[in-house]
Amino acid sequence: MKYVQSVDTDIDHDKLLTEVEAFIDSHRLSFHPQLSLTSMSGNDDWRCSVGKLHALEYPERYYSTINKSIAGTYINDLISRYPDFYRWRLLRLDGRSCYSIHSDRNAGDQVNIRLHIPVKTNPQAFLCFYPDRPESGQDLTIRYEHLELGSSYRVNTTGLHTAINHGMDYRYHIVGVKYEDSNNWS
Repeated sequence: MKYVQSVDTDIDHDKLLTEVEAFIDSHRLSFHPQLSLTSMSGNDDWRCSVGKLHALEYPERYYSTINKSIAGTYINDLISRYPDFYRWRLLRLDGRSCYSIHSDRNAGDQVNIRLHIPVKTNPQAFLCFYPDRPESGQDLTIRYEHLELGSSYRVNTTGLHTAINHGMDYRYHIVGVKYEDSNNWS
């Protein structure tokens, strides 16, 4: 199964990183590992769509209005480039850490697609995909994918996966979501 597909390779990662770091500093948001870049109203609600899918107050598609403080920025331009995606967030994964193994499954047969735009990364930061839930004593092949700066990627997060950062420095990705019919993913 293919988990990651390259989309665009023309992302200006230097400009993006500079803008993201300035945005975080100016809004004093450095202590938050997840930030909402889109919300229901666009009123700079930086926390409205963060956290686990089942804990959201509204369906993901409702978080689709770009927050007003990033209007007219390169971040805004990138989000606008992918109009089918919503619930855009900035996700930080600290060095020497990982997320829990989870699936982003929605009801029905739809495939959860996340659009990832790496902002800052290191060669030891990976998305990891599991073909099955591990059991004791089982050998299991895990697929590791490093997403390079300067590109955007469609990522199938319907199955079991995690993100891991073996490096010392943090990793930032901008991530949007949409659901597709399972026939559209190969």
